Amino acid sequence: MNNIKDLRKQRDILQTKLAFDLNLTQEAISSYETERVTPSADVLIKLADYFNTNIDYLLCRTTYNLPIKDIKPNNINDEQFQLLIKYNKLSKSDKAKVDGYIDGLNSK
Repeated sequence: MNNIKDLRKQRDILQTKLAFDLNLTQEAISSYETERVTPSADVLIKLADYFNTNIDYLLCRTTYNLPIKDIKPNNINDEQFQLLIKYNKLSKSDKAKVDGYIDGLNSK
């Protein structure tokens, strides 16, 4: 569960604040972070929603720190997936530029 601690520290959130926000105890958060206790499914969902990530990332089963809606489909490879991640981070105007460039390449 080290990813829980990493996410919390990246956002500069104390265990007590996270516990308060999720209606848990500070001791519970500490237990999850030190892997003494595995969070229940309900708590994992709360944590994933709170940190806008996916449960597999919280459980260290993947390195993709993405919301569940952005998880890689099985029909694309890692290179394509990384391009999608980069594209999704662009501003609306930059996406329009990329779309125009791709349209130009495809019309050759």
